[in-house]
Parts: sequence; structure tokens; C-alpha cells
Amino acid sequence: MRRSSFWVFTFIAFVLLPSVAWAQASITGVVKDASGAVLPGVTVEASSPALIEKVRTAVTDGSGQFRIIDLRPGTYSVTFTLTGFSVVKRDGVELNGSFVAVIDVNLRVGELQETITVTGESPVVDVQNTTAQRALTKEVLDAIPAGRSHLTQAILVPGITTTQGSARGNLVDVGGTQNLQNTLISVHGGRVSDTRVQIDGVRIGNMSGAGQWHNFVPDQGATQEVVIDYGAVNAEEISGGLRINYVPKEGGNTFRGNVFFTLVNQDWQQNNITPELIAAGLAAPNRLRRMYDINPNGGGPIIKDKLWFYASWRSQENKRFIAGRYENLNEGKENLWTYAPDPSRPLLFSLNQDSGNGRLTYQANQKNKFTFFYDQQRRPWDDSTAFNTSESANWWRFPRLRTTQAGWTSPVTSRFLLEAKMSNRGEAFQDAFMDASGANGPVRRDMIGVLEQGGLVPGLWYRGHQNGAFTWKSSRFALCRMRS
Repeated sequence: MRRSSFWVFTFIAFVLLPSVAWAQASITGVVKDASGAVLPGVTVEASSPALIEKVRTAVTDGSGQFRIIDLRPGTYSVTFTLTGFSVVKRDGVELNGSFVAVIDVNLRVGELQETITVTGESPVVDVQNTTAQRALTKEVLDAIPAGRSHLTQAILVPGITTTQGSARGNLVDVGGTQNLQNTLISVHGGRVSDTRVQIDGVRIGNMSGAGQWHNFVPDQGATQEVVIDYGAVNAEEISGGLRINYVPKEGGNTFRGNVFFTLVNQDWQQNNITPELIAAGLAAPNRLRRMYDINPNGGGPIIKDKLWFYASWRSQENKRFIAGRYENLNEGKENLWTYAPDPSRPLLFSLNQDSGNGRLTYQANQKNKFTFFYDQQRRPWDDSTAFNTSESANWWRFPRLRTTQAGWTSPVTSRFLLEAKMSNRGEAFQDAFMDASGANGPVRRDMIGVLEQGGLVPGLWYRGHQNGAFTWKSSRFALCRMRS
């Protein structure tokens, strides 16, 4: 009975539950002859290096209409063929996100081997999709002067705002200095809890809050484009808020790779502090300590036109001094209960993120494609704020921070797409601590914390930890059903 119940549940999960899969781009249109009469039976081929199977094919129906679905981001050539008519080829069709490119053509009676190639701008208006969407292609992501994160990229869309805790001071991002900090995003004054971040259409949030939180940082080097839906999202979503989807690179028939590297420290930062501001009471400006981002990545064929791979590694660091705050000169002294600022040790906020990931794409035949993705990350987070010294701060460590995905797609016809995806998210973190012997971590938890009631910094926690050590774990398993 239990075995039967399991298979019944699995069937329901795949077939009946609402889909959260990500719709890819498509090409549609109507084919007519020179007199304006519709032409059924025209073979339409969309070819692109972005497709592992090289060519996706459809045939016009009785009304002359065609539709080619589930197309990856890239540049396509569309060819129209019918016996007795000239072949028409349309080059340079750019697709991204869930854009629906409408291409209507007229075929004229022609001689054998005659081909008419049409060159011109790609369709720029999607007249079939109501979703308000911005697709940031790889070229745009590399060119815009912003940090390499959805947090700093989505904010460029009008109407989108970000929110962070005020305890950490001024968190305005400049060139990626806040890439790693947990940030809440909303659009047009909506709820931040409605925001969802996805990789290849499957969301990666943990079980904290309403699912909007995650300590996972997507790898920009392994990303083909970032698609931001900010209005009129479809009924597949559980909320009407912002949706940000990372479309991954799959590789290709040639080996390609690149390396991104940036490094900056406090010597590169200028300030605009004047004697007048100092006289008015401004103690110190916000200062950068160090920031770097190293991201080599590459991919290519394992078996040409059959099995592709793409792999990437990324290491980042964001460190900054907290303005006007210093470590406790009496830190670790059990017989002293007062806070004494140590000007030689400015208080430091520190966040690192390392990730390694790989993706396989296998084209079993013309109609069936399988994908597998795995990513493992490391996130040391020393969360000092303007209201606690490091001896009282949370020092988060993540022994588990991984994402595993597997997927299958099958465009059975131009109107029917079968798609199934499974994803497992494992996330666990703990507050590192150190006992009197110096073991187990960087922060002592065996001393009583003090909350300053007056003194130099009212509301400051120091001497010991304010919460005590704890461990939190989350694991999420998602199924995406078949859809048409």
C-alpha cells in the first residue's frame, strides 16, 4: 500500500501540480503566397549554435501558422521551404527570455535551388506575451557599470527597489561592493516576500520567511542571460512579485572560456569629507577594506552535437570598515565589563563566497534533451554591525550550501511541450564560536554579553555574544510537472 501511494503521489506531483518551469523563447508567424493566400505544409527550420541539436523544425498548419517553441537565447536563422516555391531565409533573429518573435513571410513561385535571404532587424516587439520583462544578455551584463549580481542588475529596472538592514550602515552599492549581502527586492511598492530568484526556471530560496531568502549567489560566469519579470507574471507563480531567472550557459561545439578578475582596496577609494563636516560631528566616512571577484569559466563538446558541458568557479570577497566603530580594547578580559574603543582596530564587516559548478546537456535525439547541474558554495560571513563589536557578532558558517538540478524537455509538437525538472537545495548554517581554550571558532561564547545603556555608543553589544550559538538547517526538494 505504501509503495502504491508513493507512485500515486509522484504521478500527481508531475502531472497535476501547478508548474513552476521557465518558458523559453519561441518563433511564430504566418506564411502566405504572393496573392495573400495562406500556405499549409511549409517546412520552417530555426537553426542556431545555441541549440545542441542545431535545428528545430515546425510545419505550417491549415491556416498557414507555425510556432517553434523552447528556444535557447541566441541568434537564429529561420528558413522556409515548400516544393515549387523559392526558399526564403531570415537571418539575425535575436531571442532572449520568453520573447515571442513574430516572423510573417510571403513565398513566391520560384525555380529549383532559388533561395531568397532576408536580412534586417530582429522583431523588437512581442505582441503575444503580456509579461513585463527585461532580459539582460551576456553582452549587456559585461558592459553595464554595475556589480555582477542580480541585486545590482535588477535595480537598474525602473520601479524596482532594494532593502537592507540599517544596522549595517550605508549599504549603497558602488561597483559591486554589496554583491554578497542578503538583500530584499520589490517592484512598484510590492511585498519583498513575493520576490523569487531562479536558476533555469527553478527557484533557489531556502525555507526562511516566505521563501524570498537564500544564501546562494548565482555564478555570473556560467550565466547566458538574466531575465527579470516585474509585471503580469503568469499563473504558474505562487505570488505576483518580482521574478529573476538565471539562464545558464550550456557549452557548444567549440571550446570557449573566459576569465573575469577585479580587485580593489581602500587605497582606491576617495572621500569628500571636509573640515566643515568634521566640525558638524561626522566622525568617519564609510570605507572599503577590500573587494575582489575571480571568475574563470569555460565549456565545450564532450561529444559533438550530442553532449556539451560548461563549468565555472568563482571566488568573491566584500570587506568594509563600519564608520565610527572600533573593536573593544577590553575584549576577552573576564574581569572588565566596560567598552573601551581601540582606534587601531576599526570594526570590520566581512563576507566571502566561493562557488564551483558544472552543467551537462545531453541531446538523446531530436525530441529529447536532458540536463544536469550541480553547484557547491562556501560562505564565511562575519556579521559585525554598527551596534555590536565582533566579539558579540554572528560569525556564520555554512557547512552545506548546494544546489542539484536535473531536467528533461521534449517539444513533441509546435503546440505541445513536455518538461520535467527536479531540484534539491541543501542549506545549513551555524554560528561559529570559541571557548576559553580557543577551540571551535573565532568568537567566544563563554562570556556574558553587555548591552550598553548609555556610554560612548548607546545600544552597543559587546564583551559576549547577544544570542548564543545555534545551528539552522534547511533542505528543499522541488518537482516541476509536465506542461504544454
